[in-house]
Amino acid sequence: MPNDLSTKVQQPDINDVFEEILFSEEKVIEKGYQQGYSIGRTEDNPEGYHLGYHRGAEIGSEIGYYQAFVDHHLDITKSASEKVVKLLEKLKKVCDEFPHTNSEQFDIFELLETVRSCYKRVCILLKVSTSFHKEGLSF
Repeated sequence: MPNDLSTKVQQPDINDVFEEILFSEEKVIEKGYQQGYSIGRTEDNPEGYHLGYHRGAEIGSEIGYYQAFVDHHLDITKSASEKVVKLLEKLKKVCDEFPHTNSEQFDIFELLETVRSCYKRVCILLKVSTSFHKEGLSF
């Protein structure tokens, strides 16, 4: 006759069962998050990449335009007022300090607005058009 203790199946503790029920939703959420995160890291997201690439190229071409504008006007405005030269130099400094890579410590859009406003002030003093045409940019 077999031993009754060896044939009995161990019954789980009732507290463990209740704890399993209590935390089941959190476990399912965590499992879903981990699955979604791993899928997101392994699959390419070409739409996001292309959007970032094209937007970055537009911003880069705009900053490049401002830098060329400054270089040109610093060369031809040697007899200009001191105020105009200081603003041109400030615009050049702001353009040169614009970050070349994306970083969380910089708000790129706020910096871009600073560059644009400085450019507009320079244009007002020089009495030139402030329009920057994005036509012809194709990436």
